[in-house]
Amino acid sequence: MFFLKKKNIELICLENVPQILKFSIKIGDKEVKILNYIIEELQPLGYYINYSILDAADYGTAQTRKRAIFLISNIKKWDFPEKLEKITVKDAIGDLPSLESGEQSNIPLHHAKKHNDRHILWMKNTPTGETAFDNKKYYPKKEGRRIKGYRTTYKRIQWDKPAPTITMCNGSISSQNNVHPGRLLDDGTYSDARVLSILEIIRLTGLPDDWNIPEWASENFIRQVIGEGIPPKFSANLLKTMPKREG
Repeated sequence: MFFLKKKNIELICLENVPQILKFSIKIGDKEVKILNYIIEELQPLGYYINYSILDAADYGTAQTRKRAIFLISNIKKWDFPEKLEKITVKDAIGDLPSLESGEQSNIPLHHAKKHNDRHILWMKNTPTGETAFDNKKYYPKKEGRRIKGYRTTYKRIQWDKPAPTITMCNGSISSQNNVHPGRLLDDGTYSDARVLSILEIIRLTGLPDDWNIPEWASENFIRQVIGEGIPPKFSANLLKTMPKREG
């Protein structure tokens, strides 16, 4: 706030987790909601403050990712852009060939991470959009006993919706919504018993296939960066309604 008071910045875009609208900070001896603090500090400086929780899936991204967005301007109110038609997982990655655990393809960045045999067995018997916890026979177990877990884990994503939020742990079958949707095979099992490839998460984040990745970057590092990032088409659409000073 000190910086903004010293510099006449016309446009400010802030993003954070949705919970920030409820968070408080301590200023001196007082607990102040961050939302109230932003409004009380910036409105007297002539800023218009527009805020809401938006979903990247509404703005050109094949991924559900909700963020608290603040569009702040001292020109006029900065409006949120109109929502766009949703892009599904099938739209984004449906043209890529199936891969099983450890397999390579001739497409750059489209290779399957190697998984253990138990995870592969559980996921081969898990239908599209479902969790292995619902399997009657091939369910997650340890030492012969069924294990407990969140229903978003050991779960395949769906073809006909935007992907769930891609997290930093997108390389783990046992983490949140990370397994490829799969395709029903003749033997009743499902293909692609694996997490999404690097190329698939790149596409679901809205990055180009030829995204310039440094040679030194490991697969785990790339996965973490994408899991932490804000989808670029989400940001680009917010900028389309950016107010401009006349003259």
